[in-house]
Amino acid sequence: MSKPNRQQLLGVLLVSMGALALEIILTRVFSVTMWYHFAFLAISLALMGSAAAGVLLYFLPQLTETTTARRWIANLTTLLAVAIPIIFLTYLQIPFEPVLMNRESWFGGGQLGWLILIFVILSLPFFLSGMIISLALSAWSEDAGWVYAADLVGASLGCLFSIAALEYLGGTGAVLAVSALLAAAGVVLVQGGGRQTAVSLIGLVVLLLAFGWQLWQPWLTITVNKAGGVEPTPVYEKWNAHSRVTVYEPVGYPFFWTVSPEKWEQTIADDSSLHHALLLIDAVAGTPIQSFDGDLNKVKFLRYDLTALAYHLVNAPNTLVIGPGGGRDVLSALVSGAPHVTAVEVNPAIINAVRGSFADFAGHLYERPDVTVAIADARGYIDRSPEQYDVIQASLIDTWAAGGSGAFALSENSLYTQEAFTTYFNHLSDRGVLTVSRWYLPDRPAETLRLVSTGMAGWEDGGVADPRQHIVVVAHNTSGAQTEGLSTSLFKKRPFTPEEIERLQTAVADLGYQILYAPGLDTFEAVGDFIAADDRQAVIASYPLDISPATDNRPFFFNLVLIGDLFDPALSGSGVYRTSMEAILILFTVIGITVLLGALFILVPLWLGTRRGGLQRPSPRLLGYFAMLGIGFMMVEIPTIQKLTVYLGRPVYSLAVVLFSLLLFSGLGSFWSNGWDDQTRRRLVARLFPALVGVTLLHMLFAGTLLAMTLAFGLTARIIMAVLLLAPLGFLLGIPFPTGIRWAGQNRPGVIPWLWGINGVMSVLGSALATLFAIHIGFRLTLLLAALVYVAAGWLFMTELGVKWRGEETAVSASQTPQTSI
Repeated sequence: MSKPNRQQLLGVLLVSMGALALEIILTRVFSVTMWYHFAFLAISLALMGSAAAGVLLYFLPQLTETTTARRWIANLTTLLAVAIPIIFLTYLQIPFEPVLMNRESWFGGGQLGWLILIFVILSLPFFLSGMIISLALSAWSEDAGWVYAADLVGASLGCLFSIAALEYLGGTGAVLAVSALLAAAGVVLVQGGGRQTAVSLIGLVVLLLAFGWQLWQPWLTITVNKAGGVEPTPVYEKWNAHSRVTVYEPVGYPFFWTVSPEKWEQTIADDSSLHHALLLIDAVAGTPIQSFDGDLNKVKFLRYDLTALAYHLVNAPNTLVIGPGGGRDVLSALVSGAPHVTAVEVNPAIINAVRGSFADFAGHLYERPDVTVAIADARGYIDRSPEQYDVIQASLIDTWAAGGSGAFALSENSLYTQEAFTTYFNHLSDRGVLTVSRWYLPDRPAETLRLVSTGMAGWEDGGVADPRQHIVVVAHNTSGAQTEGLSTSLFKKRPFTPEEIERLQTAVADLGYQILYAPGLDTFEAVGDFIAADDRQAVIASYPLDISPATDNRPFFFNLVLIGDLFDPALSGSGVYRTSMEAILILFTVIGITVLLGALFILVPLWLGTRRGGLQRPSPRLLGYFAMLGIGFMMVEIPTIQKLTVYLGRPVYSLAVVLFSLLLFSGLGSFWSNGWDDQTRRRLVARLFPALVGVTLLHMLFAGTLLAMTLAFGLTARIIMAVLLLAPLGFLLGIPFPTGIRWAGQNRPGVIPWLWGINGVMSVLGSALATLFAIHIGFRLTLLLAALVYVAAGWLFMTELGVKWRGEETAVSASQTPQTSI
């Protein structure tokens, strides 16, 4: 069996790089064309496509012969490169409307069928890439460590490539860049000259021309989105790894999150020339860019909005705004006399829009000397800041976008956790107020209740004995309304005084809102009763939705709906709860599809292979081993990405650092294990899994403490710390898979594609299960489960090796001729 040369390993690296980049790019595209929770679909597509490739090669073992495999690897790579833009263009024409709660649309209107079609056609690129990698592993199974190392290193580079491509080329441009990269891989993989080389070169030239045409005059564009229908032409568009940002033509009226009819009429009467431009994040989440000519007196109407209530309490506040977006909250603070405003925005594309194309329209707001803009994750920025603030404001901070870690973990948000609120508490001045505005549904105000529950727990961790004296909640749209209103919760560093409550009463009465809770006043509706309750935990336990405090260990603040409430029609009518319900249903849909296709890929082919005869059948232990590896890796990866999001300051950094580190060091581990002979393998495998389990448990127990101790370091130092933290774990994670492949290659080479397939299928299931576990039991216990999965994997593999070795020993003692038996 020949060994892969450097050119072939480079080709494998480029294929893996392109496949991983395409997977990440699709999570961004899905967040625009479908809802953010369809990001799971990209993971499923990639892993299920690879699994399908393994099954096909299981039935066509002749393709894995070295000479044949080398030829097919090059041809399939060129085919993959050419197919991607065709498949992507086809996908954009499918009229899919991602509204899961509309059962008539799904089952009667054909939406379920469109989703299946999307799944099938977008699986094809990953089916082809899976064929290529599986053929490489089969053809060069003796050097599986080299091949697997190239695969993992390529995937780690693909993560970085995707981020750069999205930043500079946009979603559609990034797809074409991946195609060109894979076309180059096809040229690299061709051995010798002839027609095969010519075809690969023609494919590369054609795709480079298509890519260049896209840069000069875009021909591949997204014109539909998850909101439904064809979107209007934006006047500004920018993609990056966070989101797609679009801005549309300004409209001739002011923007309010909520305002009383009287104040609305007063605003229009005062100035009918007020305009705003709507900036959308991934086609749905909006933030206004307010027209502003530098005269603050013209935008005093911003004080009428419920989100600005804190400024009626605190005079001349030193202010920090979390997620300023188009700058509306910054203007609210300046209008209210703030001497300085710090605006912390995680998405640079938003800041670039306000500073660039809309700088004149926005009055150069972000260039004012009394405004400081920081592009960073607000949680980490505040934790590292030496300042204390009189007002920290967060108004409706959620993008419903598949950002860095959102691609893997539904709607986790580090801004709305118990630990985050303690951070806010510690950075308030003695007169300081944290103001947080969220949607409010009077009949079932779970989102406001969870906010209050989380904030009060954070205040208690900050040393407050009775947080009820430190909180005021005010709402608009109460008493039986069936649509979302708005609530603003004020959390004060010191207890509210009677004079402050009186000031708030006067302001609320003038603005036309309703106090739900304030110390010393009668409670109103469920929120007021909850805050005043002597036993909050009993109320939390009995409430039909999840209103327990969100924590860094379970940061799924927006996941309010419990499994038993999934089909409650009273909830599906609300946009707030419907999105949460749809996210969970998508998760269960992924699990269901995985189980169904897993059964088709595992049980049916195994049964057919046995009936046909002539095909090797993998033992249950070997299948179980590779299944456990697929589940275990995902159950380590997902909580690790989330844990580093706060630490590194931006979700995209977490995604890049975690995937790059785990895959790179896994590749190094695979490379190191490639030199093991049978005796060394037998000795080291017995130590590998205890070491892997031990390192996983150390991460579970101590990683959080280490990250907290170094959070104040600069970004470069924090990235280095994160890489060093992940290096031992990644190194050990890279050894079990190639070790098993090499053993199978020596003893049962015909089952290698099958092992690749079962690993892919169970990786899909592992990603969904890891998220399901994280939502319900938290990330630490998910890591504990991952450790137990690797315990099971180690036991299965050691048992498999034990049977093999005992079989050899028995045969040798009988006839002195070594034989293979399992």
